[in-house]
Amino acid sequence: MNTKHIILGAFASIALMSGLTSCDDYLNTDKYFYNQTSLDSVFQRKSLLMQYLNSASSYIPADDQLWTNSYNPFSFASDEAFCSWKDDRHAGIYYAMGEIDKYSGYFDNWANYYKGIRQAYMILENMNKCHDLSETERRDVAGQCNFLLAHYYYCLVRQYGPVPLIPSTIPSNASVDAMSYPRATYDECIDFISKRYEEAASMLDSERSSVETYKVPTSGAALAMESRVLLEAASPWFNGNKYYVDFKRRLDGVNYFNQEYDAQKWGKAAAVCKRIIDTGKYALYTVPADSKTPEFPENVSKANYPDGVGGIDPFRSYNDMFTGEESGFNISEIMWAKDETGDLVWISFPAVAGGGNGLCVSQNLVDAYRMQNGKDINDEGSGYPTADEAWKPIGGNGKSFSNYQLSSQVAKMYDNREMRFYASIVFNNCYREASSYTGSAANNKNFYQTFYKDSPFAAWSDYPNDKSWSGYNCIKYCHPSDKPGSGGTTRSKYFPIIRYAEVLLNYVEAMNEMEGTYTDDVHNVTVSRNTAEMVKYFNMIRYRAGLPGITEADASDKAKMRELIKRERQVEFALEGRRFFDLRRWGDLASTMASPFTVLNVDARSNEQQKFYTRTISSYQYSLYNITNKMCLYPIKQTYLDKNAKLDQNPGWEK
Repeated sequence: MNTKHIILGAFASIALMSGLTSCDDYLNTDKYFYNQTSLDSVFQRKSLLMQYLNSASSYIPADDQLWTNSYNPFSFASDEAFCSWKDDRHAGIYYAMGEIDKYSGYFDNWANYYKGIRQAYMILENMNKCHDLSETERRDVAGQCNFLLAHYYYCLVRQYGPVPLIPSTIPSNASVDAMSYPRATYDECIDFISKRYEEAASMLDSERSSVETYKVPTSGAALAMESRVLLEAASPWFNGNKYYVDFKRRLDGVNYFNQEYDAQKWGKAAAVCKRIIDTGKYALYTVPADSKTPEFPENVSKANYPDGVGGIDPFRSYNDMFTGEESGFNISEIMWAKDETGDLVWISFPAVAGGGNGLCVSQNLVDAYRMQNGKDINDEGSGYPTADEAWKPIGGNGKSFSNYQLSSQVAKMYDNREMRFYASIVFNNCYREASSYTGSAANNKNFYQTFYKDSPFAAWSDYPNDKSWSGYNCIKYCHPSDKPGSGGTTRSKYFPIIRYAEVLLNYVEAMNEMEGTYTDDVHNVTVSRNTAEMVKYFNMIRYRAGLPGITEADASDKAKMRELIKRERQVEFALEGRRFFDLRRWGDLASTMASPFTVLNVDARSNEQQKFYTRTISSYQYSLYNITNKMCLYPIKQTYLDKNAKLDQNPGWEK
């Protein structure tokens, strides 16, 4: 779905009268009216109808703005990173620090998502009036509208939990009370979302024909998003969680969250994943090996991919998906995407080179990356250096592999790590090419970024917070040519909202948690806990990263496999905006965030290397998070509660 929409000229006034025009949202208690003449003219012409569809999709959140947005309150509410600043552009810090309440103006998405829902309904109700729309086009537009309905409700549910499910049509003479709706239960919401994604999948094209339309969802994208939704619904936090035992609808005493665990929910998620896999349309993205591809440890299978690492370059296979090296349209793994706005590059660059330098990636995340031999850094035989050696430089001439350079000054603690680490993390003495830079200023091109207190890449005296307070940043979305600010350019790229790797790990996780067999009679799909399939698809992720695979003995142990899956998701989707939602659905959020951020000692100077590489607990003011279980759901703004007496507030946010 293309989320960069422009509503032209006279159509702007029509779009503003999209069926309801009184206040901010579809659920407030003011009267609505319809400008039927304007609407009739819109739905009678294909060009205006398509513009109206663009308008309806304009409320889709900017998922690429991971840390610089005003729609996602959870952007910093995980153990991946914190931010150097606390301001309106990085307002997620307010939420992470526990400074938001039901009166706060931040992250007020309720109204916009319901506006998008209403507009999608309007198109479905009126599109038959458009006579210059072919039947094929009509079917695809209907599919896009159903996708929007599913997605907007998913956005509402992931932020607020259960929400009102509004009817497709409200009579123009409806009373105030008739326009006030109570919240549905969580399972009712998930069932509605699932059905709409299914409806979308049955109507949408399976492929798009050009780069320009790549961002419009396909049938596969609808099923992929459904698999995400169903996996979340099956997970412990939303499936029989006693934390919500007293969270009931005042009108009838019904629990918003079912209090009985339902193992069948895992089967539903697994079945959708299997349907996607069985289409054969998607594959993990890989780049062929060449002379620069490194050798991998003996315990990594050398069979041809996907049975081993043979024939592919693991670094570039992961790295090139995000940097713009390869057009998103040509990446078989990306199932739904949007244009990346450049913020991800800006926040990763030092201020002296035109960037924000404000993302502080945690040592917690860095330590989650395995060694090349697949072992945890703390495992015996991992090869990770001892504490008295970890800070010392690797020396020699450094290392080079897959067009990636390790300086001789890089600390040994960063040597021999898995490929996804190098594709994702900026660490001390990390090489930054920035080859598009045409100016002459120092430290803007071909530099080795450092995080010492006296580094030229640390904060300027006028802006003391413009630095990394952890000793790390993110390089995942940076192409070697990228250079923000004056004198440079940033390569055009896509941000993947969902990719095939997630479908595979969703499938493995759902199978791991299954009890017995689940059959989807409608689509003739049967799934069960199949260890051979779990190993097959899990190892596709592992081999693509250049790591050794797991065995059926590993997969046979449900508890062990659960932890392997959690760790793999943490690393595979690092800094993609998924971590909070995973921690939440597993019920791990509060316990994980009870531990403070571990960082490097950025108060050390360049002549104090051992001191710099000493792990320490962050005392930086904006890393002092206060995340509790109540923060798994965002509060409904008091304004909406005042207008709709049938709404109930989320637990813990009543005062």
